[in-house]
Amino acid sequence: MHTKKKNLQVTQQANGEGLQLSYELGTQRKTHIIPNQPPNTEPEPHAAGSYHNPEQHAIYMQRVEAMLRTSSAKRPINASNATS
Repeated sequence: MHTKKKNLQVTQQANGEGLQLSYELGTQRKTHIIPNQPPNTEPEPHAAGSYHNPEQHAIYMQRVEAMLRTSSAKRPINASNATS
């Protein structure tokens, strides 16, 4: 039997570390704690490019190179590309 959720309440926890979600299910009450996400201290890239901040640009390029290395390592070797 499917019971509808009733009396949905979302409040900030007293310690400020997250949200508390409470609702009723028939004769039961459920509570879930949703932790806050840590703040992102990294600056967002903008449309003109990351070259305005050379240090941040270097970080982005290292990530791209690492991603390309891992994606090429995962590719199966195809018989037409293999050399004997």
